Amino acid sequence: MSSQAKKKVSKVRFKDIIMVARKVSRSHTPRVAVAGAHDPVVLDVLCDAAGQGFAAPLLYGDESKIQRMAARDRLSLKGCDIVDVPDSTRSARMAAEAASSGEADVLMKGNVTTATLMKAALDGEIGIKTDRLMSHVAILESENFKRIMFMSDGGIVIEPDLSQKIEIVKNAIRVATALGVKTPKVAMLSCIEVVNTQMKSAVEAAIISKMAERGQIPGAIVDGPFALDNAVSVEAAKQKGVESPVAGVADILIVGHADVGNVFYKTLTYFCGKQTKTAGVIVGGIVPMVAVSRADTYEARLNSIAVACVLSQSPA
Repeated sequence: MSSQAKKKVSKVRFKDIIMVARKVSRSHTPRVAVAGAHDPVVLDVLCDAAGQGFAAPLLYGDESKIQRMAARDRLSLKGCDIVDVPDSTRSARMAAEAASSGEADVLMKGNVTTATLMKAALDGEIGIKTDRLMSHVAILESENFKRIMFMSDGGIVIEPDLSQKIEIVKNAIRVATALGVKTPKVAMLSCIEVVNTQMKSAVEAAIISKMAERGQIPGAIVDGPFALDNAVSVEAAKQKGVESPVAGVADILIVGHADVGNVFYKTLTYFCGKQTKTAGVIVGGIVPMVAVSRADTYEARLNSIAVACVLSQSPA
């Protein structure tokens, strides 16, 4: 690895993304199709997004429950359209179809299982699948760094092969660029920072880095392998003698397995608490998709909707 550029870091934060989402909505408020909208937390955050003006919820769910929840929690349903669909499977199919047909700009999980929504989303006739790989991109803002970073894939592609990992990198670059990160720096993670031929993650990191160097992965600076410390800490990179324009200032972290990404994301959530803000979006389909965990915070859900709404109005 050789140093080729000044180590500038992105200054984008979630507050900036919310502002962009509001600005985007002035010309067209993104329609968010929600499968199983009869969920109090989901309904609350959607009403908040609608109230802030950056989302127009299209609620597929049990209308009587939605109305009762809104009345109980004093939520305004202004700007929300309700389609009465008590059955979870049918609500997922109708929401996916709305996204597929262009009626909605974002597909979101409500009170349905992830498996039910993904089945509808991947349906060849009514879903949002394209010829691109769909992958999950987590967006993270830590007080230690005071900027957003991206991590992929921690939930959709369980054990990606080399071709899939290349697509995961391209999807993450598209997301970072759309959210205002200019020429994002991508760190291909392993547990070492040298190429060990016995270690798949290190070998694939080197291959993908060379592909980027040859212009096969445009729009970003890609390097690796990196251990996590020298990907995010300039001091750690210096101590280990790792020289690269990505070392210590990575915007995007690419993991080799969903287990790693899932543990990494939840470690930040539970061990760092309020010091770290998060969001997550599934990309690669006709529209971005929000499928947050039931354990995610209110703020993480709102951030995820804002991210998806911005992405929905950005070039693919």
